Amino acid sequence: MKEIEIKGVKEIVYYEKVLNNLPVYVWKNEHVKGTFSALCVNFGSIHQEFKLNGKNKYYKVPSGIAHFIEHLNFYESDGSTATDFYMNYGSEVNAFTTFDYTCYHVYSTKEYKENLNHLLDFVLTPSFNKKMVNKEKNIIIEELTMDEDIPNSKLYFTHYADLFHKYKYNETITGSKKDVEGTTLEDILLVFDTFYHPKNMFLIVTGNVNPYDIIKLVEDNLKSKKIPTYKNPKVKKYREESSVVNSFTEITGNVENSKIKISFKTPLSIFKNIDSIDLRIISSLILNSNFGPTSDLKEYLMEKELISYMSAGRSIIEDYLICTINIETNYPKEVIKEIKEQIKNMEVTEENLRRKINASIATLVLNYDDIMSVNNSIQEEILAFGNLVTDEKEHLENIKMEDVNKVIKKLDIKNMAITILNPSKK
Repeated sequence: MKEIEIKGVKEIVYYEKVLNNLPVYVWKNEHVKGTFSALCVNFGSIHQEFKLNGKNKYYKVPSGIAHFIEHLNFYESDGSTATDFYMNYGSEVNAFTTFDYTCYHVYSTKEYKENLNHLLDFVLTPSFNKKMVNKEKNIIIEELTMDEDIPNSKLYFTHYADLFHKYKYNETITGSKKDVEGTTLEDILLVFDTFYHPKNMFLIVTGNVNPYDIIKLVEDNLKSKKIPTYKNPKVKKYREESSVVNSFTEITGNVENSKIKISFKTPLSIFKNIDSIDLRIISSLILNSNFGPTSDLKEYLMEKELISYMSAGRSIIEDYLICTINIETNYPKEVIKEIKEQIKNMEVTEENLRRKINASIATLVLNYDDIMSVNNSIQEEILAFGNLVTDEKEHLENIKMEDVNKVIKKLDIKNMAITILNPSKK
């Protein structure tokens, strides 16, 4: 078993690639009672076209199928559900599907071995059939109808459709009603047999556990299963244009005041001489300094009573850095003008940089008080880099003003999308 040292925070994450090439990460915290286990599959809503075993034929499955399988996987062969099982242990089980992956997780305060064992069982040994698929279609379609009335969801997915031409991020994670209705048992089985393989998954266990017990339990569980040969799927890559689809879109919804998303889209190729970890840190620092909770702009807009909320964040989406500002206001025209002016004149002072870096280091250390935060951080790092980031504190400490200014100059603020969700007219 490999011991991975997280430098600067005096923590160890245990790692082992067990039977069938399942990567397992374990972080032990002796000061808590609970255990949080997350079994993640590298299959999300964007993975709709793929080929197998080096062959040229592409298979195409309906949009939303990752979310569909997440629903189906909770059914047990005896007619019960995984939720029923965990209720008997007083544990909490849930799952979520994102653009990039699907995650099943369990929080337990006792008998963590039984809880983890069953997590592996119900995720890896499904009991799909046509009757179940048809029944679940109605449940998912009902969920879709409810989601259409959720303002934040409507704004989020409309904004992504404004940003991306070809990337499947321009579609909802659940797919459309037509997608759900068109999903077949054959589609479900193809995806499950292709992607729900230990080699395409990873397990993270955080809490008061013995790492060696975890590894043995997982290996024993996998030995009891008939794991098929891995099909080595290759997901189709799309060439995305650097421009946005729509620079300005207005929609309406059930909100009291306007909600706005403003994003600019920069190709990662522009930052080829900047370390990928540094780029994530620096872009976050820039956005936080200019549009974050303690920024001068937010203070000014709040004092003028022009906004009720503002935040900012960045995401790396395949070949692009997406920087986004979120606002709630009754004065969208005035606020958008102020935001666009700030975007053109972004800057970070030396004093602000040091303060933000110190705050980030403090947050990094404090995160290790919470087993769920650590688990989520490990998930994010595996998805972004394929492994753990062991020297984030060192990266933070080495950021210099010249690095920040270099990133600011390279940000492509011309490729900007503005999406407004206005209150529906009564």
